[in-house]
Amino acid sequence: MQAPELRTDRLLLSKPELADAGRIVELANDPVIAEFTLSVPHPYTEAAAITWLAAINEGWAEDHAFSFAIRNPENGEMLGAVGLHISPKFGYAELGYWMGAPYRGRGYAREAVGAVIDFGFRHTDLVRIQANHRDDNPASGRVLLANGLKLEGTLDDFIIKDGNAWTVVQYRILRREWQRSGSGT
Repeated sequence: MQAPELRTDRLLLSKPELADAGRIVELANDPVIAEFTLSVPHPYTEAAAITWLAAINEGWAEDHAFSFAIRNPENGEMLGAVGLHISPKFGYAELGYWMGAPYRGRGYAREAVGAVIDFGFRHTDLVRIQANHRDDNPASGRVLLANGLKLEGTLDDFIIKDGNAWTVVQYRILRREWQRSGSGT
């Protein structure tokens, strides 16, 4: 699939490019992002950014992962990232996102997540989009709830990262729920 540009009231979402590598390092080299995500290392290096960008290109080329840079539409500056990782065999996608520290708490993640959910249901055959967050990151849960995802439950010691067990909170939105919300019209 060709990566589209998505626009919201305050944001532009577009595929991250190699020219974004320095900005990705600047934003993602944040211990908070590494702490609350599964695959973002700390320290975050240019090599990590280049590897991630290559994976993004592959995901778009093979229609199994759709990642977007969250940008300021006025100057194109990257603020964070959001994406869907598709499991085509099973009809669902895992939603993930992160915001650079200066941009948290402004509603940008909520806006970007909503745009990507709409994109996922409009341009794929997905039946379900799901997401989870660590139980000690309730702000992430508020982003998901604000976008119509439903709380499914708490999964104790669900993930092991760096030798520590994480309890996560699981959410989902089904295509039929998205359609009923008026987004699918």
